[in-house]
Order: sequence, then structure tokens, then C-alpha cells
Amino acid sequence: MGIEEGHHNGERKPLTWCQTFFKSFVFVCLVACFICGTVYTIKLSSRKEPVPKIELASMDFTVLNITDTRLSAKWDLSIRIPDELPGSYICLQGHFQASFMYKNVTLAISSPQKYSDLKYNQPQVLRVLVGVSAEDIEGLIGKDITEDIKEKKEVRFGTRFYLTDCREKTTGTMRYACDEVTLRFEPGSEMKAALFGKNPSCVNY
Repeated sequence: MGIEEGHHNGERKPLTWCQTFFKSFVFVCLVACFICGTVYTIKLSSRKEPVPKIELASMDFTVLNITDTRLSAKWDLSIRIPDELPGSYICLQGHFQASFMYKNVTLAISSPQKYSDLKYNQPQVLRVLVGVSAEDIEGLIGKDITEDIKEKKEVRFGTRFYLTDCREKTTGTMRYACDEVTLRFEPGSEMKAALFGKNPSCVNY
């Protein structure tokens, strides 16, 4: 009987050790999963929500004079601000500034223009006028613009603009970039062009 009992107890020891190891392994896995889940949740909650886009409502371009090296022109730009922006992102009173580019070369930058009539959480339109007089431009750029006007009867510009940012811990300026837009000249005219095609969205950067 003593031999049988000793043999029986010897078989239980490996089984008990396996059970203990398995329980410890499961516990460690659960703790690791909990830590990973907590870290992921913190990262997810700390992500910034994407800033609402702004739509380019209209743009007019008027050529006053252009040569291969000089440009005199003016832009008339309007942007459509969605209702999520005023008060939550941009200030109800602030400044609006725009710049215009041709083939990634900046042609004109407006002076900061003050606005003071935005309404909280309401869609609105802001307008800015930009003019350049006898602005120096690179020879190749001047030739390309002249060719677009005379031969293609249209010209493409990229746009950047800046609005006063009222959020905490920010630079104080919200920057937006718009896709290039096509401005088509009126029939028989090489002086005035207006936005043609779909109005592009502008994204915060």
C-alpha cells in the first residue's frame, strides 16, 4: 500500500506544476493585454480631431499689365467658412491674409485684413482683395503666364491663406492650403478671368 500511495503522489506533482504555470501565464497575458489596451485608449483619446475644411467660394483675376519680367494684377478672393470654425477654432474678430502662387512660385501676398463680423457657429463668407503693381517675376514664369493667357485662355493658381486662431496652446494662426484652381478668361478678353469648374476645398496644415 505504501508503494502504491507514493507512486500516486509522484504523478500529481507534474500536474500541479503545469496548472500553476498555466495560471501564471494566463495572468501575465491578461495584464499585458490590459496595459496595451490602456495605452491604446490614451493615444486614441489624445489624437487631435481634424480641423474642418474651408471651401474656396470664388476667385477673380484681373491682369492690369504683364511682361516677361513684370506683373501688375489683382485678385478678388472669397472663402466659405463652415459653422464649426467660428468661435471654436478661429476668432470672431481677427485678421485674414492670402497668398497666390503659380507653379509653386509666390506671386502676391496680401496685407493682413481685419474682420470683425463673424458669428458664433454659423457659416459665413470672408473676402480679401490682393493687388500687385509692377511686381518682379522670374522670366520663365512671366512667359508661362503670358502663354496661358494668350493661347490657353486660362491660368491656374494655388492659394494659401491665414486666419486668427483662438484655440489654446496654438501658434495663433490657422494656415490653409487650397488645390490649384483654373481661372478662365472671358470670351474676347485677356484681362479678366473667373473661377472655372468645381470649387476646391482647402485643408489646414
